Amino acid sequence: MFGKKYNLVVGLTTFDVNMLRISVPALGKLDKKFLLIVHNDNPTVTITRHQIRKLGYRGDVRIINSAENVGTFMARMAIVSAALRDAPSATWVVFCDDDDILTDIDIPHVSSDNFAVVRNMAIVRHRVSDLLRVMHDTSDVVVDDENVVLVRPHMGFVGTPIRISALAGLMSVLHGVIDDIRRIDDDMDYCPPYDAIMWTMLNTYVRFVNPDAVPIYMDMVGYIAIKLDTNTIKYGRARMPARAIHDHYARAVARFDAVLRAALAAPVGHDN
Repeated sequence: MFGKKYNLVVGLTTFDVNMLRISVPALGKLDKKFLLIVHNDNPTVTITRHQIRKLGYRGDVRIINSAENVGTFMARMAIVSAALRDAPSATWVVFCDDDDILTDIDIPHVSSDNFAVVRNMAIVRHRVSDLLRVMHDTSDVVVDDENVVLVRPHMGFVGTPIRISALAGLMSVLHGVIDDIRRIDDDMDYCPPYDAIMWTMLNTYVRFVNPDAVPIYMDMVGYIAIKLDTNTIKYGRARMPARAIHDHYARAVARFDAVLRAALAAPVGHDN
């Protein structure tokens, strides 16, 4: 195992490894030391440390090459487990998708009741020129509310530093109901909104174990989401519902969260 101590783990999930050309070079430009854990959810491809090095990241890295396609939810759970094992001194975890850019990992000194550090997120929606510009310089974000929009604040799982203790507690509960989670996931004919689902579940869990738990907000861009892909199919499912998108997403979030709430309400099955 690593002899170095890290305060932060960056968890990177990927399926289309070509997209790592967007995310990994940006990680290599960050000026703080962290442990990178890459979860490759494409069983037909093997990612190596050499490939990550060639893309510009020179720090410590752990790579999980999954033997089967487990999906984003399970991939993130696997990253948390690996972080607890390989970076036992870490306090924070921040997740990044393979086609997005993590721009900042500075974490302020905060109260123990602050379970997450919420920041802003920029979304590149249309022009390749905007993507190329932020890949070259992540600070060069030109918000015009059409091609590049600002989500302020971004209340979501990716790009948000989260206390690993909160994630460990949440995952310990979810392991007991993982079959229910999988059934809901398999029941959907579109890609579930994992970012909103996991953020909602995290909030449900931390406020169950600590009613005073709250995130803290930093008014800065910490994450750039790239939304140029117009394919209607992703990972064998529709990218989004055909209609009433917000209603479908709200119901999906509620279904996943209901499983967690039922588990928390049970006499046993959760760790404080």
